[in-house]
This record gives sequence, C-alpha cells and structure tokens, in this order.
Amino acid sequence: MTRFGHVMEKIDERIPGVDLPLMSVSQTRGVIRRSELTDAPQRAESLDNYKVCRANDIVFNKMSIRSGAMGVAAEDGLVTYHYEVMRPREGADPHFIAYLMKSSWFTKELIKRERGIGAGDQANVRTTEVPFSVLKTIDAYIPDHAEQRAISDYLDRETARIDTLIEEQQRLIEMLRARRQDLIRDAVLGAINPFSPPPDVAFTAIGYHFSVTLGKMLDGSKEARAGDLMLPYIRAGNIQDSGLRLSDLNQMPYSATEAASLNLLKGDLLVVEGGAVGTNVLIDRDMPGFSFQKTVNRLRPLNNWSSSWLGYVLRAYRDVGVIDIVCNKSTIPHLTAEKLRAMRIPLVQPQEQRRVATMLDQETVKIDRLITESDRFVELARERRSALITAAVTGQIDVRAAA
Repeated sequence: MTRFGHVMEKIDERIPGVDLPLMSVSQTRGVIRRSELTDAPQRAESLDNYKVCRANDIVFNKMSIRSGAMGVAAEDGLVTYHYEVMRPREGADPHFIAYLMKSSWFTKELIKRERGIGAGDQANVRTTEVPFSVLKTIDAYIPDHAEQRAISDYLDRETARIDTLIEEQQRLIEMLRARRQDLIRDAVLGAINPFSPPPDVAFTAIGYHFSVTLGKMLDGSKEARAGDLMLPYIRAGNIQDSGLRLSDLNQMPYSATEAASLNLLKGDLLVVEGGAVGTNVLIDRDMPGFSFQKTVNRLRPLNNWSSSWLGYVLRAYRDVGVIDIVCNKSTIPHLTAEKLRAMRIPLVQPQEQRRVATMLDQETVKIDRLITESDRFVELARERRSALITAAVTGQIDVRAAA
C-alpha cells in the first residue's frame, strides 16, 4: 500500500496572459475543451487567475469527485478554481490513477474522510469540496508502472465495449420517447397546428369543462393551528411522465376546510404549475388523506369530459411548445390556474375523447415497458462497469490472463 500523496502532487500553476484553451471536466468524457460542451461565453473576463493543466495531468472537480467528474488531460489548458490539478510523480501512470479514483473502493475511502469535514451523508455529496489535502492521506494499492499500464489498457478496452452498449440503449430510449411523443401528438392533434389552427376546427377553453384549483402554499414559518391535520401533499417533483411518485412525500398542516376542498379523487388530473410545467398525472383512485401544494393545479371534470384525454393534450402542448408560449418562457415559467382555464383545446366529443385516451393508454404502456427495460439495462451496465474498474485496480483481476 502506498500513500496517495507519494504518487501524485498538487499543481497550482498560474500564468497571466498565457494563450491556452479553457477546459472542463465531464463525467463521461473526462477533460475536454469547454467549447465541446457548450457555446456559452466564459464567465470571467480575464483568465489570469485560472490554473494551468498540462498534458497527462489529472483534473477533478472538488465538488463532484464522488460522481466521477475527473480525467486525464490530453493537452495543456486552463481550468477554474473549482478544479484541482494533480501531476503524477515518477512511476505513476495517470490513466491508472484516474481509474483508481473512479473505483468504488476509492469512493469508500473518500466517504470515511468526508465525515471528518461534515460530508458523510449522501445529501451533501454535491455541495462539499474534497481537496487534495484529503486525497493525499489515502493508502492505495499502486503496482509497478508496467502493471499500471496493463490495467489501464485492459480497462480502456473493456469499458469502451460497455460504453458502446450503454450508448446504443440510450439512443433506443430517445427513439422510444420520440415515438411516444409523436403517437400522442398525432392522436390528439392530428394535422392541427395549435399555433395557427384552421378556421374550420372548433376550440374551447379548458375552464368550460374542468374546474382548476391551485394547491396550498407551503409556509414553514407558520405553526400548525389547533385542529389542523398533518397531511402528505403532492408537489411538482412527485409528478412525472412515468406516473405519480410517492416515495418522498412531505407533510404540512391543513384545516378541515382546506382538506375537504383540496382533496384528491379518482379522475382528477394533477398538472405541474411551476417547474416542468404541463407535466401531468391522472389520479386513478380516490386518495383520502392526501392533498396537493401550490406548485400543482388540480383539474376536475365539470361534465363527462375525459381527464385522461386532456392529460394527453397537455403533454402534446408541452412537447410542441404551446405551454412555453402560454407561460412566457423568457421569465420563470408558471402555468397558473388562470392560464389553464383560458387555454384553448380542440373541441372533441367525450365519446371520441375516451376512445383516443384508451388507445393511447394501451400503446404508450408498451413503449413505457420498453423504456423501463432499456433503463434497467443501462443501470446494470453501469454497475458492471464500476465493479470491473474496482476489481482491476484493486488486483482482484489478473488483467494479463484476462487479455
């Protein structure tokens, strides 16, 4: 076992006026030119205080090291103060060290040390810096240079194969999601252009057929009143295209009157008011003891119109950009109750609404099943990738025999 600080040294080189490309660190692509990730202009007017990284230096983001935001620089460049720059000492292979730092073994060693600086819990992973002064105290298995090179070459080959499979599945997922959007849009809008509807197609306001109610504002500074009920509430983050996520509900006090007026019944449509505006979910059963918060609108049928069909219309409107315009996306988007009531949708007979909604329910569930299977494949492939890296860098695999 070798102390990490014996094989790597921290570099803090700054050269005012130097002409080098600005670099960024990607979890999937490592250290690359910032221009390959974004067209946005750099924030700082001057790069004089930026750190210099050289080819074969290791660069990592102090704020997200545990998520794998690190890599080996292929060229000289400049990085911001958020990044640490390390240089291999004699006998250390930078590619092996990068794999070592991405291993679950290394992450466990970080967690042990993070507790000492107040970041042992998962909630703080993204907000706690892990400086080189912490890394250098880790005792790690560092084989001789030839074996380091053999391990990194082996992992380059094997992880590339896994990454190719993951990319293929991710492309499939995107195709399936696009297919789902097209299916919904064609079923509820057909050839109608909602931005410029033809004069022979009738439209109607949502408020004529559905009551629209905004949920209760969350005010943590107010104490519960005598007689208030502590109820779990649905917020925007619980509403997703895949359905209603109830794994992380919060509670707040409701008076008896509020609980009665802000209840949830089968057939209600919950629509995100702020955040992923327009995303919605159909309540398929009565939910006694539940309510909803101000980031959510509840739409309840006033007649025999289909909530399920309306949900598909709103998804189509969201995907083609109608809701962005309604919400004035140049500011913080809010799909208020007033905007929802006034929003105009195609005038379709309830019987046809139910037919279309039933068809879409049947077809989209097939697509959703394929998306779930592909997501699971990607998850397992990533687990396999992580396990392979850990086994190789900790000497559990004889890479020469595996080759």
